[in-house]
Amino acid sequence: MKITDTSIPSKIVSLSEKRIAESPSDTKPPSNRSDRVTLSPRAREFNEARRTLAGIPDVRADKVDAVKNRIADGSYRIDSEKIAAKMIREALSDSE
Repeated sequence: MKITDTSIPSKIVSLSEKRIAESPSDTKPPSNRSDRVTLSPRAREFNEARRTLAGIPDVRADKVDAVKNRIADGSYRIDSEKIAAKMIREALSDSE
């Protein structure tokens, strides 16, 4: 293979130098313009809900302590019929 046009590399260099010379290197944006973000009302509601949820603890310590105390003193009873009825009810509602 024979390359006959050897001026291509010099054309690339001169084009690159021309672009650098034309690019505004130290221009500043106008001082009267500023970027701004505006949230929709729905986005504001979502953000508020997220902040509210972040303030709620994952574990309700008062409920956990109450159950622990009932287990410790033997007063905690499990109603197996209630649990079975709820499981059946949920299984039937899921299959519909």
